[in-house]
Amino acid sequence: MRTKFPKLLAATALGALVLALVGAGTTAQEPIPLFPPGGAPPADAQPDGADVLARGPVHEAFATSAEAAVPGPVVTKRPPEPIEELPPDQKPDGDNVQWIPGYWHWDDDAEQFLWISGCWRDTPPGRLWVPGSWREVRDGWQWAPGFWQEPDRDEPTQPEISYLPEPPASLEIGPTVAAPTATSFYVPGSWVWRTKYVWRPGVWVEYRTNWVWVPAHYRWTPLGFVFVDGYWDYALARRGVLFAPVTFARPVRPAFVYTPVYVVSEPALVGALFVRRGHGNYYFGDYFDRRYVGRGYNPWAGRVAGVTFTIGFGTGRNWGYDPLWSYYSYTRRADRDWNARVNDLYVGRYAGKVARPPVNLTQQNTVINTITNTTVNNVTNNVTVVNRTVTVNKQNVTDVAMLAPARVAPALQPEAQIKAITPEVRRSEATAAKQTRDFGAARQKAEAAALAKQPAPQPGVQVQPKSLKLEVPKAVAAKAQVKDEKKAPPPPAVKPEPRPNLKVDPKPKVDPKPKDPDPKPKVDPKPKVDPKPKVDPPPKPKDPDPKPKVDPKPKDPDPKPKVDPKPKDPDPKPKVDPKPKVDPKPKDPDPKPKVDPPKKEPDPKPKVDPPPKPKVDPPKVDPPKKEPPKKEPPKKDDKKPPTPAAPAPAERE
Repeated sequence: MRTKFPKLLAATALGALVLALVGAGTTAQEPIPLFPPGGAPPADAQPDGADVLARGPVHEAFATSAEAAVPGPVVTKRPPEPIEELPPDQKPDGDNVQWIPGYWHWDDDAEQFLWISGCWRDTPPGRLWVPGSWREVRDGWQWAPGFWQEPDRDEPTQPEISYLPEPPASLEIGPTVAAPTATSFYVPGSWVWRTKYVWRPGVWVEYRTNWVWVPAHYRWTPLGFVFVDGYWDYALARRGVLFAPVTFARPVRPAFVYTPVYVVSEPALVGALFVRRGHGNYYFGDYFDRRYVGRGYNPWAGRVAGVTFTIGFGTGRNWGYDPLWSYYSYTRRADRDWNARVNDLYVGRYAGKVARPPVNLTQQNTVINTITNTTVNNVTNNVTVVNRTVTVNKQNVTDVAMLAPARVAPALQPEAQIKAITPEVRRSEATAAKQTRDFGAARQKAEAAALAKQPAPQPGVQVQPKSLKLEVPKAVAAKAQVKDEKKAPPPPAVKPEPRPNLKVDPKPKVDPKPKDPDPKPKVDPKPKVDPKPKVDPPPKPKDPDPKPKVDPKPKDPDPKPKVDPKPKDPDPKPKVDPKPKVDPKPKDPDPKPKVDPPKKEPDPKPKVDPPPKPKVDPPKVDPPKKEPPKKEPPKKDDKKPPTPAAPAPAERE
């Protein structure tokens, strides 16, 4: 049944109306005033000069796409200082819910900065939010995105972040075998670092109700690419509350405190959600115009060529994937008309035959007034929600009401169990959010310092992996700990990469390893170990003492049959070969006698004593005649030991 979707307006009527509307932008010289001390703005009120947007980026901590990471654009204009926020007076229920602070985003369409409002977020189990930040670069400023990091279980307040070389292009072509069960969904493969990049193939995974699998992905930073392994996350309606972005017509005062009061309607996202090539976050609203296709905007539910939309994704090299679409298309599989309705909505909006969403609150009010035959100044504040359907004057406006007042969020998202909170809780959340922002600033400084020490990149030379440890406030790290067992996620859909591989990253900081040829001369310090043979001369005066110790040496004839393993003892002599390289100077005579007792090096002190006695012993036993042939194998061994012995220490270094 298609009655669940609102009756869509004709594009000729609403399209002309939207084009006629222009966002109220007032040019003023005075800064935006500070809200009254100790209080938030009145309900459903915005500060003078603020324009609430009905389209824009989804907060990157709220939803993560599967797009390949690329460096962000360089903006010539300096971003404003972050705005202080006071969270709204309603919050989703849960011990792990936190207020993630907002940030400035460069809107290349309007060529201005817009503020991505903070959001309530039920932290993905076992994950810690590492905020992004703006970095000053040669030609301007560049955004380094945030990501959900898996903290160290032993040191939850000191996550170790690894920075890797740029990964190769994906090899994913979609599933090559049939699904094992009717309830399986496919997770794409990814490149993983194991001293070098190795392709980890995609797999079929069992569907889990209310759980979205976020596949492994990378996030770009000036220092390298950060690998984020796959993890389970909550469905959109359960993971928190997304608030509308805003722009300000004039600068804000340093003491300005902002509280968002309009939410992005979760039911409306199904018909107006996009991903953008090279960007890790989603976009919502009206990005249906042809020019956005050229800029890399693509529907979450399929593909578009020109203005022709096709629901779902292709096969082979044209195969595509989106974690949210993968989840919701399967969740609604029992609704035979659901895919058809989504398809009709996107096809109609791209073709201009179905009304597109408004771009800001002002336009939305005008559109709703037209649909409902009302003349209310801010009619959005009059919406009611029944069964997740937004209505005004008994008219369904769900698809055009991208925004809704925060007071109706509990009805829009009953799964989140949104409840009122006290002023004390709001202030506490604001303090924790500031600590999160400070954590992001600390990350920025640490990466900048490491980047300054890094040698300039050279053509054909791969950047070596490296790692940094950051300090996380305990209150922030605590949000990553799952306290409610009922919220514990299913087992990982894909076997996570072992952490030791990441800890190896700091070792590559010792870039000299690839320069092993150079350290060979550094092997000279090993000859410095030769001083030990230099210590041999002192034992020489003690030779008389070891002579009585020769008594145990007669036991040597017993090991002579064990001499087979002992020929391995001469092996260490080849290790001494580098020493003779030093010995030739004045110690040539010494190595010569050392040749006589090759098998008895373990007792270097009696090396002088054994020559006469072993010589006496071997004549008594035929084996001595076999000794010369045994001397030849040690020579072969001489070739073997240097292989395992010499490289081994080099690798450990």
